[in-house]
Amino acid sequence: MSVIVETRCMMCGKKYQVDKEHPDFKKLEANPSVTFICDICNYRIRHESEEKQKEPKPM
Repeated sequence: MSVIVETRCMMCGKKYQVDKEHPDFKKLEANPSVTFICDICNYRIRHESEEKQKEPKPM
C-alpha cells in the first residue's frame, strides 16, 4: 500500500500526487497546508533568477 498526498502547486495551480519518494513528502504529510512548488516551476524560477544575475553583454 503506497501512501500518496495530493497537493496543489502554488505557482501554476496544477494538482500533484506526492508519494513517499518525493523530498517534500514528510512536510506535506505533517501539515497539508505547507507551500508546495512543483519541479517545473522550481526550475523555471531558478533559471530566471540565474539569468537576472548574469552581467549584461556589451553591445
